[in-house]
Amino acid sequence: MILAFLFSMILFLFFHPLYNNYTSLMSTPYAFLYYIWIFYLSYTLCHQFLKITTHKKAIYFLTFFFIIGSLIPYTIHPFIHVFLPMSSIILSILLIAICIKEKQKNEPIKAHLLNQWYFYGLSIIAMSLIFFGQINGIVEILTLTFIFWMLSLLQR
Repeated sequence: MILAFLFSMILFLFFHPLYNNYTSLMSTPYAFLYYIWIFYLSYTLCHQFLKITTHKKAIYFLTFFFIIGSLIPYTIHPFIHVFLPMSSIILSILLIAICIKEKQKNEPIKAHLLNQWYFYGLSIIAMSLIFFGQINGIVEILTLTFIFWMLSLLQR
């Protein structure tokens, strides 16, 4: 999980995160780094989700569509490139909410605290989307950090 975050931050050296997103790496000589990052990130997220939930089919489904959508270049099919990964991320965030709700049965105090952090994180992502007006590298790394952070909190 930490390695995926560090690799995501290292990729900032190869594109400007304020004006571009990770997809811009596909049109550079460093495209191989983007492909490695997509597969490693997908594997790490899938592995972390499988630790906290029993919804295995949903996780495999989301991982598959994230990979497929991320690998199709924006210039070839913009709708698929944007829709599949975006819907996978949104459904992953909803799956985290479901996991928090399930935790409420056994640990209501911890679930309440997780719920607060969940909405704080969503608020930060929403504010950054409004501030930047687009999905750029900073919004992407905030979203990934939020998902990894929530998964680590749910594992404890």
